[in-house]
Amino acid sequence: MKQILLTFLICSFLFTTAEDAAVAAKQDHDYDVVVIGGTPAGVAAAIAAARADKTVVIIEQSPVLGGVLASGVLRLDDKYVESNSGVMEEFRQRVKAYHRTELANDPLVQKHVQQNPANQWNVAEGRAWEPHTAARIYAELVAEHAGIATRFNEVAVDVSMDGSRVTGVITRERDNQGKLGASHAFTGKVIIDATYEADLAEYADIPYRIGREARSPEEPHAGRIYTNYFRGVRGTLHATILPDSTGVADHRSQAFTYRITAKDYGRPDHPHRLKEPPPGYDPSKYNWNPNTKPIIPNSKFDLLGINWGGDLVGHGTRWVLADWEERVEVEKIYRNHDLGYLYFIQTEGGSPQIGLPDDEFQDNGNFPYRVYVRQGRRIEGLYTLTESDLHKDLRGDGFRGPLLVDSVAIGIYGIDAHRVEGPAGRNEPPHGPGAAEGTLHMHDATGPYQIPYGTLVPKQHQGILFPVGLSSTHVAICSVRMEPVWSSLGQAAGVAAALAIDQERELKDVSVTEIQDELLRQGSVLFFYTDLPADNPAFIAAQKLSLLGAVAGPDLADYIHEAGRAKGLSSQEREAYRFRPDEPITLGEFAQMAVNGLQIPLSITASHFTDVPRGHPAFKYIETLYDYSTQSKQPFFDFEPSENFRTAVAHPDKNVSGEQATKILSGLLKTNVPAADKPAADVTRGEAAQLVYQCWVNAN
Repeated sequence: MKQILLTFLICSFLFTTAEDAAVAAKQDHDYDVVVIGGTPAGVAAAIAAARADKTVVIIEQSPVLGGVLASGVLRLDDKYVESNSGVMEEFRQRVKAYHRTELANDPLVQKHVQQNPANQWNVAEGRAWEPHTAARIYAELVAEHAGIATRFNEVAVDVSMDGSRVTGVITRERDNQGKLGASHAFTGKVIIDATYEADLAEYADIPYRIGREARSPEEPHAGRIYTNYFRGVRGTLHATILPDSTGVADHRSQAFTYRITAKDYGRPDHPHRLKEPPPGYDPSKYNWNPNTKPIIPNSKFDLLGINWGGDLVGHGTRWVLADWEERVEVEKIYRNHDLGYLYFIQTEGGSPQIGLPDDEFQDNGNFPYRVYVRQGRRIEGLYTLTESDLHKDLRGDGFRGPLLVDSVAIGIYGIDAHRVEGPAGRNEPPHGPGAAEGTLHMHDATGPYQIPYGTLVPKQHQGILFPVGLSSTHVAICSVRMEPVWSSLGQAAGVAAALAIDQERELKDVSVTEIQDELLRQGSVLFFYTDLPADNPAFIAAQKLSLLGAVAGPDLADYIHEAGRAKGLSSQEREAYRFRPDEPITLGEFAQMAVNGLQIPLSITASHFTDVPRGHPAFKYIETLYDYSTQSKQPFFDFEPSENFRTAVAHPDKNVSGEQATKILSGLLKTNVPAADKPAADVTRGEAAQLVYQCWVNAN
């Protein structure tokens, strides 16, 4: 597989040489953890480290915390509300409470209160908000931790090194107009780069990827590709790859934009109507439906605009690789393009009542603080996430991506890449030159999936983690790039940093099990279920057992549409992702939970049971119980043989009682497991998980 692996060591990207910057910089403080980027990932990392009594500084380029969630991205791309966890779930719950109290009279809040809580972007559930609301809540979350210091309007321009170890960061002040000011220096035991660009990889000479890899068996959608996503192509079925899709690698990035927040003033003569178009205005680049309705409180819009709106191609890679002085020029390009979209909306778009919001970004001309960078550098880490790690079918089971036992976060959102090139004009061909290229929207094929800790850790360098610019391919980052996922990875980075400091270990040597245990204590989800919130008594047990492959999944045959197509994320199939903690557990399910949960080696001598033949989901687990039971002087697995012992049945669908569960676990462990409180009662799946997990803890 031909890959784009660019290690840029270009000194011109720095404002000064490392030596000059170090001399000019004022040594401000020494911290346990230095976090570059007050993004959701950066905030989550800081909070996780502060909870372990570590001193932390967050260095943020804008005047507010929250990254793009406080700068125009007004909604959670979370697919399922239950996929939010940890600090991100704390954020959502606070937004929900704020909307239902302070904004209870807002018409949109009142409308959404009556809707299904599972509906996407439900403001009454905290899944969409105003930018200043996000900034306020992230500030409150950080302020609750005395160990966290924050610095605003400051950017990283270099690092300090001790061999291959990153020991500190050199910064410069930067105002809203991009003017650079005084230098500062910070040292830390662990550095966390939570920026969208992953600039510290450049400064520290950490190898990284940028652009798109070539097509491969692990990545059938990599490289140059034409699809019918986000546009109609006559004569094609949904989700179709079109001709001219060569799969060739390149250095290009998907479209970036400013996510302008706009407001409906209800009248055309409001003071925030643009008086003239910006430089380079071209109305042929835009389209707008005047029937578009506000999606957040106080009559505000998210002016996303994919092919014919705010998105702009051709400058993403330049932005990522540029220094902060050159980025001023790129910001102007995006700003003019996106103001052109607003001007079009107000004029030819037929919505003169819409304008920039008077109560947002008030120190920045009511315009967002930062470019929406959908992907930046991606380090070369201990593990590289690929499409096959996310795909339900390439290596998955039809419902989820493959089980990755070193998981420190989950992803849910479909592989979603905005266009990389084109379209060249309104008369867009279906494919080839002039057509939109690079777009992917794979919500049906993307799992719920897991992300291993190794993706955050550089292969050769020490002292630094990358929860945003993690080790992944272009296709994989196009799903990971959603803020709930980056936030979870940031929280994992903060936990890992604290453990490394406490144990005096290298980041690569920190126990993943210990990271997982602390994340679970903080309410982070490592294996996705729609019905197992963090406050459920079985949460930790079910999560840990799921990571061991000990929880039986659904039968694919039970989730087929009448038309014969398997249900997927695109149909919002919630049933398939339930743990069902209050339902009785069957013998087949308990056999898998006991064998895999206690990590009992499989043992199969034959196919013994007519009701559990080869191909049955519980076959290898029932047979393993049988084999271990027959070797025991006190057999513990009950079954029904025929009179001549030629055949037998095991009843895999029969509910398991407390007495039976205790007997099986005692037999497998060769010890007396405490008797169940209600030996004759059926054991629920949640109770079984807690019982098996406790046995595993006691045995280890």
